[in-house]
This record gives sequence, structure tokens and C-alpha cells, in this order.
Amino acid sequence: QEAASETLTAHLQEERRLMYVGITRAQRSLAVSWTKKRKKGREMVAAQPSRFIAEMGLDQTTVKEDPREKLRALRAEFAQKAADGAAARALLR
Repeated sequence: QEAASETLTAHLQEERRLMYVGITRAQRSLAVSWTKKRKKGREMVAAQPSRFIAEMGLDQTTVKEDPREKLRALRAEFAQKAADGAAARALLR
């Protein structure tokens, strides 16, 4: 029982250290995300945010964003910038 407790404590300390390293690498901003469900074996199970978010007192704001819509917007932005660049190069010729 004591060995299991020590193993759990060591595991949590390592998780906390990795979270700290990740946070301290952020230079301008930091977004922490998590999945609502994860695969455990062959089943999908509910997932919880990192316990360290609560420890740090961070706001657990939930953003409902469709990743496909975000991808479409990024593609459109990229296409526009590529077209603008092509037009600028054509003017320089």
C-alpha cells in the first residue's frame, strides 16, 4: 500500500513538473486544452481537464469551436495571402 502511494506521489510530481515546464516555455500566451472523451481500450470514456488547472486557479472557459470551421477559415486566409503575394510579385516583373 505504501509503495503504491509513493509511486502515485512520484507520478503526480512528474506530471506537475511537466506542466510547469510547458507553462514556462510559453512566451506570449498559453492555451491549455483537453478532450471531452478519450479512448480507453475499445471504449470512449469521458475525460477531465488536468487537475493542475484547478490548482493554478485558471479559468476553465469552454470554447465550443468546430475545428473544421477553423480549418476552413485558415485555408481561406492562407489562400488570400498566397493570392496577394502572387499579385505583388506580378507587379514587380
